[in-house]
Amino acid sequence: MVTGTLSIVDDVEYYRIDGIEDMEPFLMTVVSDSNLWMFVSSTGALTAGRVDADHALFPYETDDRIHQAVGVAGPVTVIARTIGGTRELWRPFGRELTPHCTRSISKSVLGDRLVFEERHLGWGIGFRSAWAPSRAHGWVRTVELTGHDDHDIDIEVLDGFVDVMPAGIDALTEQIRSNLVNAYKRSEIGPWGTLAVFSVESLLTDRAEPAESLTASLVWSSGFPDAEIDLDGRSVAAMVEGRRAEPGTLITGRPGAYLLRGRVVVPASESVSWMLVADTGLGHADVRAAVDIARSADVAQRVIADTQLGSGRLYELLGDADAFQSTADPIADAHHLSNVLFNSMRGGVFPYGHRVPVADLTNFVTQRNRAVAERHASWLGGLGAWIDVVDLRRAADATGDADLLRLVLEYLPITFSRRHGDPSRPWNRFSINVHDDAGNPLLEYEGNWRDIFQNWEALLHSYPSYFGHVVAKFLNASTIDGYNPYRISRDGIDWEVPDPDDPWSHIGYWGDHQIIYLLRLLEAWQQHEPAAISEWFAQPVFVYADVPYAIADHDAIVRDPRNTITFDEDDAAAIALREEDLGADGRLRVDADGSLLHVGLLEKLVVPALAKLTNLVPDGGIWLNTQRPEWNDANNALAGPGLSMVTLAHLCRYLRFVEGLLDDVDVDTVPVSGTVAEWLADVGKVVDGLPPLVESIDDRDRRTILDALGRAGTEHRRRVRSGSGATPVEVQVSRIRELFSAAANHLEQSIRAAKRADGQIGRAS
Repeated sequence: MVTGTLSIVDDVEYYRIDGIEDMEPFLMTVVSDSNLWMFVSSTGALTAGRVDADHALFPYETDDRIHQAVGVAGPVTVIARTIGGTRELWRPFGRELTPHCTRSISKSVLGDRLVFEERHLGWGIGFRSAWAPSRAHGWVRTVELTGHDDHDIDIEVLDGFVDVMPAGIDALTEQIRSNLVNAYKRSEIGPWGTLAVFSVESLLTDRAEPAESLTASLVWSSGFPDAEIDLDGRSVAAMVEGRRAEPGTLITGRPGAYLLRGRVVVPASESVSWMLVADTGLGHADVRAAVDIARSADVAQRVIADTQLGSGRLYELLGDADAFQSTADPIADAHHLSNVLFNSMRGGVFPYGHRVPVADLTNFVTQRNRAVAERHASWLGGLGAWIDVVDLRRAADATGDADLLRLVLEYLPITFSRRHGDPSRPWNRFSINVHDDAGNPLLEYEGNWRDIFQNWEALLHSYPSYFGHVVAKFLNASTIDGYNPYRISRDGIDWEVPDPDDPWSHIGYWGDHQIIYLLRLLEAWQQHEPAAISEWFAQPVFVYADVPYAIADHDAIVRDPRNTITFDEDDAAAIALREEDLGADGRLRVDADGSLLHVGLLEKLVVPALAKLTNLVPDGGIWLNTQRPEWNDANNALAGPGLSMVTLAHLCRYLRFVEGLLDDVDVDTVPVSGTVAEWLADVGKVVDGLPPLVESIDDRDRRTILDALGRAGTEHRRRVRSGSGATPVEVQVSRIRELFSAAANHLEQSIRAAKRADGQIGRAS
């Protein structure tokens, strides 16, 4: 019977599942405050390492293969006992469940500890294996055997790891050339106590040149002093068969292991325990330091203290993000903590609250735009070591430099973020860079567009002074076409480049989630600072991303809606030259004179709305014709000929929100780029000419409207490509409001027309 409950063990709160043996295998992750990562199966098999999949301690595989890797990679335990002259075996969390055994798994509510337990009811003994991360030492596995009878139990134990990965082998090479990799492997123990070194004889290469490997993986142990250390994975079979195996102290040309084998006496109603520690990517000095630590008299206390220190740091990070709540439902509290944990790992947290470290701000400005950094070197130098983010914005605004203010707005001192990825999606690589060599927080983030902004939306409720910064980051990463690239990072933006040899390579403009994500950010920002948004409407401190994609004209899209994007090699080359000269700001759109094109906030809010209206099919939805799904992966099949009613509904809500913002604007006109002003006028003419809401639209009218809107978008893109239309013109605020109001009225009509009798949107089957 499977049951789950919260429990407290050694002052740590866990969620415990009993009856694991009756469940299908499932995947878990153990997190850390550092760059240590682990994906682990409920069977006990796992992959783990530091930073990314290329620094794995055990082979990095997809989750289905991790489930199957029991006894093949990762931890392995074999226990033998002679009863009445018969040798019996127990393999805790082995491939097959030993008779008269039960299993459970406990994971700390904080997410950084995992405990596997198996109890042998026939022998009266319990097995407990616990994992915890240590920033200083690596992954720590503690094994404990507890006697539950009134007499001592004499057993023989083999415990440790198999298929330990040496440093210097990337994940792809291991996955497709594992047998070749084996030929390079070297596993050895020496005059270093319990420490074993796993390395490669040289880096893998077919070139006639030296390629020395200067890093290694390490495994060492403490608390099992009478055990023999064996590096030969074949000794597991010897233990199972009851054979004596000569311990391997140097293994080459095949996978290495780290196995402890020896006699253990478990006292009645007491326990015995030992510890194994594994790490990777260590240089010579690190190995020397690890030897000293492993030999120290208080090694267990030092390692445990460091794991506790890591839990404390993780607790502080999540506390700042409001992860801890106390209600009448402790399970709901634990669930909330888990949600905040994973949200923070994706999007990051602000480790200094609303304080800004000026040294890092200076590095950011320099990386993004060297010319701005040089112009304002003395200004940056005069800010002091720290400054409040609100004071920083005011000081930047006072300089009158639009680019300095823009960069200050885009600056986000975030840590703990990592690109998402897991073993079920090996093409979506992750990288965890959370601290520098000195252990200080590394302020860095990276994520796919639709992932990171949804994480930031939740995060900003804990750090509300950064709402304007995230909105600026969002808008400045969008294009003058009204779309966005697929990846956001501290360094700026990134886009897909076609690779004909990679079946996963596919370019396309991402409009998915753009409207609703922006809307929710704006709504929250307005709630925090009710008058802030309109203050930026006319300030030309916003920019456009310059993504080297060209959208086909409307007639071509109609002919083939699945192939509508072309990668512009010339544009990509020009962007690369600008980036080399200027910094990451080289990926932004420039004016005819080569300077960055600056616009106001209202223009940036108008453009994505026009992009969606350009693809409106009345009473149908928003046409998904830029080679990417518009709303979640469920719409993959719709990219090309399909329509999104979800996006239409959110667009309607967005138009009403902006319309409301314009009600209180105290200016008559705002400057808008010439081509955007013409696009606005062209779309306005179509919307003004739509049939009255009381009349239905037939297919002929629908096609006429579709063509008119689509060609308005085509003309806008033509003007952009020709370099014309960048000069700003004054546009009546009332005209923008009228257009948004009229368009929203017709979108509401489309929503009403799509509703079924049960009130849901969609066709009845």
